[in-house]
Amino acid sequence: MNTKRLMLLFLCIGLFSCQEKKENSFLFTLQVEDPNLEQEYSIHTSSFGTEAAYSFTLDENGSYATEVKVDEPKTISLSGNFYKPLYVTPGKSLTVKVKMDDKTPVFSYEGEGAVYPQIFDQLATLDQEFSDKYEELDHRQYSLDWDTFKQELDELTEKKRTIVETKTNNLSKDFEIVLEAHLFASKVNEMNLYGSYYNAYKKEEGEADFSVPGKADFYSQAFVFDAKALASAEFSNLISSYVTSKGIDQLGDLGDTPWYSIPDNWSKIYEFTKTNKNIPDAYKAYMLGSYVSSLTMALGIDGAWDIKEDFVKSYPNYNQVDQINAAYEKWEPLRKGNVAPDFEYESLNGEMVSLSSLKGSVVYVDVWATWCGPCISEFPSYKALKKRLEDAKDVKWLYVSVDEAKDKEKWVNFLAKNELDGIQLFGGNGWDTSITEKYQIRGIPRYLLIDKDGKIHSSNAPRPSSGDIIYDEIQKLRGVRLERATSLK
Repeated sequence: MNTKRLMLLFLCIGLFSCQEKKENSFLFTLQVEDPNLEQEYSIHTSSFGTEAAYSFTLDENGSYATEVKVDEPKTISLSGNFYKPLYVTPGKSLTVKVKMDDKTPVFSYEGEGAVYPQIFDQLATLDQEFSDKYEELDHRQYSLDWDTFKQELDELTEKKRTIVETKTNNLSKDFEIVLEAHLFASKVNEMNLYGSYYNAYKKEEGEADFSVPGKADFYSQAFVFDAKALASAEFSNLISSYVTSKGIDQLGDLGDTPWYSIPDNWSKIYEFTKTNKNIPDAYKAYMLGSYVSSLTMALGIDGAWDIKEDFVKSYPNYNQVDQINAAYEKWEPLRKGNVAPDFEYESLNGEMVSLSSLKGSVVYVDVWATWCGPCISEFPSYKALKKRLEDAKDVKWLYVSVDEAKDKEKWVNFLAKNELDGIQLFGGNGWDTSITEKYQIRGIPRYLLIDKDGKIHSSNAPRPSSGDIIYDEIQKLRGVRLERATSLK
């Protein structure tokens, strides 16, 4: 899935023409010209947490209007049957009109705030044209040699700059900062994507990884921008990536174990970022807040809690602290020692199997899907782990697929082709499968470790690729005394 598309989540609603505009909000209206379009929508005004600031239903005419609170210029997001990011400014009005063209949403805008999404849409169109130009190549523009790619990217950036320069004469200095940051981050992100594609698909055997020229200076160049640039979604994502991009380099040699499979590495990266004097204070709270807000997805609430508490104490005045605390509160039922929320799905042989029916055994749950590359990449390590525990009759290996119902045959064929044993369950409702809500699953793979009493040992257990780490955890739950010290290398 295109990374830049995934970044886009947006907002649309407001215009009360008879209302007085307020300086800490803007008036928003959404109008949808398609009777078959999804009627339920959500507006997110915060980068952190999954809770929508506004949820609403369109009326019989496909419209809705509201006053949306925003204290400063920022990018917000609207989600429903489409996904749209919008830059908005307090005190402005914005009407977003949507018309479906062969299942593709086409947007138009009215109101004082219309110029902002209009400019970003023009820039996005240039990006799409750049990609479509190389549609016949295996990896589109990333199939080009570096010199050709860089020349084409420079030309694209100049086209964007021309649009910006002709549109910003009467716009605020803040928005000029946002646009400049957006152009910079878009170019950097494209170059980084080129490097990723090259190393994944084009690198010849024995060849060293391709390093994008000038990459070492990208972040120092980004830090020169005024912090108002964070209102650009493209730029804020680039800034956030610093934490793991630079933090990983401090971890040393990890051997064959992926860095993210070792729980201690997450706290080490946090401490590295917090104490890093190269990061301007204007950015540090945002970067750490973004990192901490997503940490439960990597460590669960027990593993992430102390880091979150340190962040809240260190940055009590950060404007997203309340949202971060609220996001963590949703994980409280998933703490170690709580009864594991039950679920029941159909197995490969057609029987209904529940988690609670496995009480009395240690249960290692793998939430995955046939389309998930990172899930599949864990299977060799998974098989090695099960091989080490092949005599452990008190351990159950439970897989839950969150594929869509239409892909059930694909799931069955995948299991046969890859010779996956264990208890295979089919959720059949994609992200609406109940396990995703009960266990706060927003990304896969995700692993759960349940003890013999049916209680949570870890709501985000180590991956199979963690090797000794997950092996030792399972053995402890079985009551097996380890014959060696736990390896956390």
